[in-house]
Amino acid sequence: MTSRSKDIIFLLGAGASAEAGIPVSGEMINLVEKSLKPGTEQGLYHHVKSAIHFSAGLKGRFGNAVPFNIETLVNTLYELERNEEHPLYPFIAAWSSRFVALAGPDFGEVKRFRQRILADLKKWMCPEDSAQADYYRGLISLQRDLNYPLHVFSLNYDLCVESLNSSEFRVETGFANYGPSHPWDWERFVDMETSNNLAPHLVLYKLHGSINWKRSHETKDLFCVQQIESVDAEKMEVIFGREFKLEAADPYLFFAYKFRDLSLVTRVIATLGYGFGDAHINKMLTQSLRTDPERRLLVIQRCEDKDCAAKAMEIVTLLDLGAERKEQVIVQPGTVKEFLQSPQLNERLVKLIPPSKDVPF
Repeated sequence: MTSRSKDIIFLLGAGASAEAGIPVSGEMINLVEKSLKPGTEQGLYHHVKSAIHFSAGLKGRFGNAVPFNIETLVNTLYELERNEEHPLYPFIAAWSSRFVALAGPDFGEVKRFRQRILADLKKWMCPEDSAQADYYRGLISLQRDLNYPLHVFSLNYDLCVESLNSSEFRVETGFANYGPSHPWDWERFVDMETSNNLAPHLVLYKLHGSINWKRSHETKDLFCVQQIESVDAEKMEVIFGREFKLEAADPYLFFAYKFRDLSLVTRVIATLGYGFGDAHINKMLTQSLRTDPERRLLVIQRCEDKDCAAKAMEIVTLLDLGAERKEQVIVQPGTVKEFLQSPQLNERLVKLIPPSKDVPF
C-alpha cells in the first residue's frame, strides 16, 4: 500500500523529547524542589503546593490524582501575582496571613519565584549534550522513504525538530530566516506543494510556541533568533503555565486551525509522547475520529504489550468516543526514540492506513 501527503500527520508531546535530556513536567517539579532557596522561597512553594492539594482534596482527589505539575504551579503563581488586579480580588475577604508574609510587599516574592522558574525553563529546553536528540533524525529517514513532506504538530518549546534543518532537509517553521526583518508569515504554510516554491521536507507547527521566538516591542511581529539568551524569560512566546491553552492570536490560532484542518482529512494521526492532558487538542482528536470511523489514532506508549488494549480503552473513554470506536485507537509499546529509529518505519505506518473508499476491488 502507498500513501499520500497528509495521509499521516504527527503530534509531539513532552514525552517525545524526554530521551533528548529535556525534562517532562513531573521532572521539572523535582528540579524546582531540589533548587528551592531556604527561607521565603521554600516556604512560599510549600504553602502554594499545600493549597493546591487542599483544593483538590475538597473535590475528592488525593495522592497521584491531584493535578499538580509545573504548569499548575506557574499558573497559580501568576494568578496570585495579579493580587488587586485580579477580577476576584473584591470577593476575597482576606488573604491568609501566612501567605501575605511569604508573598512580601505587592506579592513581589511570588513574581520573583515565577520568573525564576521561567528562567530555568530556558535552561531545561537546552540540554548540554545536543547529540541526545539525534533520534529525531528518524524523521529525515521517514520523509525520504515516504517521499513527501511530513506534517508535524508539536506541543513542545524545544528545538529538537528545528535542529534537523539543513541545506539538504528543509524544515518549514514560518520564518524565512532569523531576526526581526524576517517575521512569521502564515502564507508560507499555504499551498506549499502546489506553488512555484521548493516544497519543504517537513512542516513544523509549534502549537504552544518556542523558546527561540521573540516579538518586536514596536511592531508586535513575531520572529525567531539563533541565540535564546536575548529572549527575556518573562516575555517568552510560549504557552506555559497558562490556564487557557489556546491563545487568541497568531501563530497560535493559525496552528490550531491547521491541526483541525489536517486532522479532518488525514487517515492516521500518530501521537508521540503525548499524555492527552490538553483539552483543546483532545476535543479536536475526538472530532477527527468521530468524523471518519476509518481514521486511526496511533499512540506510542511506554507500556507492556499486555497493557496496550487497556491503555487504548482509557484513551477511548477520555476522548468520549464510545466503545464501538475502540478499533480506531491503536496503542503500540515502546519509547519515541525506539519508534523513530525502528527499521521500515514507513511500512509500519503505511500499514495502518485504511483502504481508500475510492479504490475499486
